[in-house]
Amino acid sequence: MESIYTNGIYLQKNPNWHKQDASWKLRHVLLALRKAGLPGQIRTVCDVGCGCGELLKQWARKETEVHFTGYEISPQAYALCLEQAPKNVSFINTEPTSESCFDVALAIDVLEHVPEPEEWLSVLEKQAEVLVLHIPLDLSFRTLLQPEILEQERQSVGHIHFFTAPYLKRLFKARGYTVLSWHYTNKYVECPPVLTRIRSRVGMLIRKAAHVIMPHSWAAWWVGGYSVMAVCAVKRKAD
Repeated sequence: MESIYTNGIYLQKNPNWHKQDASWKLRHVLLALRKAGLPGQIRTVCDVGCGCGELLKQWARKETEVHFTGYEISPQAYALCLEQAPKNVSFINTEPTSESCFDVALAIDVLEHVPEPEEWLSVLEKQAEVLVLHIPLDLSFRTLLQPEILEQERQSVGHIHFFTAPYLKRLFKARGYTVLSWHYTNKYVECPPVLTRIRSRVGMLIRKAAHVIMPHSWAAWWVGGYSVMAVCAVKRKAD
């Protein structure tokens, strides 16, 4: 079925397919795995919905003994994946269709895009017994006051589901996940853009102050702009 990811529209709106965020995301993936106590056990990794593949390519250059596989449905993003890909990375222009046996499966900023998140998680769970999930927390007090922000997210980056941290914790529990590590990320505070408008600068000061003063779980709700990076162990169901 054609979508904005396969017909070229997403690439038009996001020309680099978020390549510029790959280093920042990889830092948090590796942090999450360290907190979970897993790095030394990893030999094979898949990234489902890998986009332009930049996160995997950067990781592969750091860990040459690990083999990485990226799945991506967009032909435009897949073409970007193939550019200067290290030898220990394979890219596949489809979603996984059968059970595999990777040590770790990544889904970095994907769940908010898929039509049926729980069905999609069922597919992801068949790839590995350890999942690394990065999920935006689009719902916040700020978006209650300004619901047009959610529509902007839908139009610009294709988010069709909007999550909170408590909802994700309930979802993981319902699916039988054991959460091995959990931390909050905030790209706009950690990698701030160049801001010229006074209103934007004031907003950034508020975000930075909340990031320092508040527990991140509170700041995620009251100020917004956060995502969750979680490492989860899943128990595969018997057929």
